[in-house]
Amino acid sequence: MSDLWQSGVVMDESVEACADLCPFFTPEGIVIVGARRSPGFGFILPIALQRQGWGDRLFLVNPAGGELHGLPLYERIADVPGAPDMAVVIVPATVVPQALREIGERGIKHVIIESAGFTEIGERGRALQEEAKSMASRYGIRVIGPNCVGVINTSNRLSTVEVVDEALNPGPVAVIAQSGVFGNILLDGLHQKGLYISKAVTLGNRMDVNECEILTYLHQDPETSLIMMYLEGAADGRLLRGTLDRVTRDKPVLVLKSGRTGSGRQATASHTGSMSGEDELYEAAFRQSGVIRADSLDDLVDMARVFSTQPLPSGKRLGITTSSGSLGALATDAAVKAGLELPPLDPASVERVRSIAPQWMNVRNPLDVGPSGQFLPAMTALLEDPNIDMVLSIAVMPFAVFREFKQRGISVKDWLGSAPELRDLAPHKPVILCSIGDRGFIQDLDEAVGPEVPVLTSPESAARALAALYRYKVMRDARMQDK
Repeated sequence: MSDLWQSGVVMDESVEACADLCPFFTPEGIVIVGARRSPGFGFILPIALQRQGWGDRLFLVNPAGGELHGLPLYERIADVPGAPDMAVVIVPATVVPQALREIGERGIKHVIIESAGFTEIGERGRALQEEAKSMASRYGIRVIGPNCVGVINTSNRLSTVEVVDEALNPGPVAVIAQSGVFGNILLDGLHQKGLYISKAVTLGNRMDVNECEILTYLHQDPETSLIMMYLEGAADGRLLRGTLDRVTRDKPVLVLKSGRTGSGRQATASHTGSMSGEDELYEAAFRQSGVIRADSLDDLVDMARVFSTQPLPSGKRLGITTSSGSLGALATDAAVKAGLELPPLDPASVERVRSIAPQWMNVRNPLDVGPSGQFLPAMTALLEDPNIDMVLSIAVMPFAVFREFKQRGISVKDWLGSAPELRDLAPHKPVILCSIGDRGFIQDLDEAVGPEVPVLTSPESAARALAALYRYKVMRDARMQDK
């Protein structure tokens, strides 16, 4: 087996270890080393932090002195007043070791290095990163980065990277991303998918703080119930596996890992300087530790939407209702391939649906209602069916029909109902909707059911997300019995 998975010591979690990371998320004061008047992170970040309510705890450093955004520019880190406990470094890579020395002498123990130009560029950058690491170690400084955009904590509106305001609405999902820009872009769009976060960390080159420490911190974070990860490689495979095994006993961890192919592994090395290792080893480690692995970014987001809103199912029996037989067939194929079953409906459910269904409608699972107008009764029957553990409802409507309904003042909610009503029918069963086609119809559908029931836009992805929910439940139950 690769040294990546044989090295390292699996450490127990401790309150002290997590407390060591707290200032990254709840600092008393923030020093920006490399604030600047010209365009760039050093210009934008102070504005963002002021807008988020951190202006009275923000200190800007630039040797030129003067003023920026209404705040004084301190010429030296030593000149910064008060008791700031975190610094964000945005200076050229060659200056970072010296900046860390000055930060250490000032007594600041937590640093986010957003500067790039280290291990990811080759030997010259690797030597520079080692010099910076040595300097940080000399002064006992904890470092996130370099080559990252830092952290977000929505509970206090802290963000060391500018994001849209909606991204700072608190939610239950934490994000760990090895890539800074990837994490930034992901956060800018998650709220549009109905996902809101608690914490986010971009790790970059992991000079010091790594994914295992962040996982441990989030494991103990009461504001986090689900963890999403984008991983390029592990600093210590054995430690990662042990950490994931502990965390997933209490909170689901969804992972999207790059580097499945040789070319992909080369790309990760040139991106964050990460050695991603053989994908088969990661696959085995994820499976053994109860991680749910996503095959694509779309799958990762869809699974997060399902995991963050739905209860764990009691079994693997899926009921599908659809207004399109072909989409129902696609969902069925994906569900069975992912390990779910589509059992026959309970006889009472069959009779119930037949009593209101047109003669041409086949009352079975999947339940194809076509244009019968019986979508809500069919969905209700599946939710109340004792043979069904989870429900996938595929609602589609031609644009011409949707436009006619809109013109007549008929909303999606009028024929579908509302999410609280649907949830009350079977609060213990996962239920998700899926739709494709006109964007307006999908938006109306999303608004009708609200955040309690996610609306996905791929029947296959919806089926895989439900299968992942069941898979996590089985894995967690098995490992809990081993305690």
